[in-house]
Amino acid sequence: MLDREEIPEAYQHLFTEDYLGDRHIFRVWAHNPEVLEATLEYLNTLYDQLTPRLKELVILTVARTHRARYEWHQHVDIARTRGVEASEMRAIGGDDFSGFDDEEYVLLQYARAVASGDVTDQIHDALAAVYDPGEIVAVGLIVDFYVGLCNYVASVDLPFEGGEFVGWTPSDDRIAEFFE
Repeated sequence: MLDREEIPEAYQHLFTEDYLGDRHIFRVWAHNPEVLEATLEYLNTLYDQLTPRLKELVILTVARTHRARYEWHQHVDIARTRGVEASEMRAIGGDDFSGFDDEEYVLLQYARAVASGDVTDQIHDALAAVYDPGEIVAVGLIVDFYVGLCNYVASVDLPFEGGEFVGWTPSDDRIAEFFE
């Protein structure tokens, strides 16, 4: 990871609280700031295709499917500010989508299937019944990006912000301890 002062001045704006903040993954990517900036533009375009809540549900599902602790930890923090309840995070962390409404349930099933390479016609058709083709493309690309990111992060062994993993089914108290 680069220290903030090692990041070229032309890219310091990416690390403000209004934009990225100070997440470890971005300080690693800052070794190639042009790629970092282009990747963020791509992701922002994808993110604009879904509500912030749905995007976070998809990312949490990918992280859980791949047992990607760093990505899960980061998005527990982010998701709680995007309308995802701690109980919903615990449900995803426990591989239980049953408490979600039908539209979110099928979205989470699809995200898990894409992440694991097991999409069936039945899962795709169920998704297509409630999401339009453009949203389905965006979901697939978000899942694919995060699958790659989970693999990348595993190869660089990033430490957690806060030093310790929040856990797959964190209590409300544990979430508050780490992120408030």
